Amino acid sequence: MFSKDGKLDWDGIILAEAKRRKFLELHPESATNDHPVVFRSSIIPWWAWMMRSYLPEAELINGRAAMVGFFMAYVVDALTGLGVVGQTGNFICKAGFFVAVIAIIFIRRTQDFENLKKLADEATFYDKQWQASWIDQNATSGSLDQTGKKI
Repeated sequence: MFSKDGKLDWDGIILAEAKRRKFLELHPESATNDHPVVFRSSIIPWWAWMMRSYLPEAELINGRAAMVGFFMAYVVDALTGLGVVGQTGNFICKAGFFVAVIAIIFIRRTQDFENLKKLADEATFYDKQWQASWIDQNATSGSLDQTGKKI
């Protein structure tokens, strides 16, 4: 349904979602749990939303970027004494801009913090499992310390 040349057609998905939202605005339905909406806009990559800048997700990201950029300009102004125009050639300004853009892309909602935390836990899960197996093995084998006594 939403595939083009064997790849997922993000433009088609976004247009269908925009049409669905417009239809629901014109013809509202009573909310029930019998037929939940299964479309989740969080699975659509950020770059696909950016191509349609008039849709709500793109407006959210653009608005957040503008607010963070405005705040970063004041911070750099306070640190360096440069005006907003003079900040364009400053390393601190470029580094702050880079950090702000990366943070806005990766952390779009507060629930993204939980997703990143789960990802970090999953990345370290096997290391924790490996360490736990060594702790169990040392406890059952009755390993000895340097003086020859059991630990």
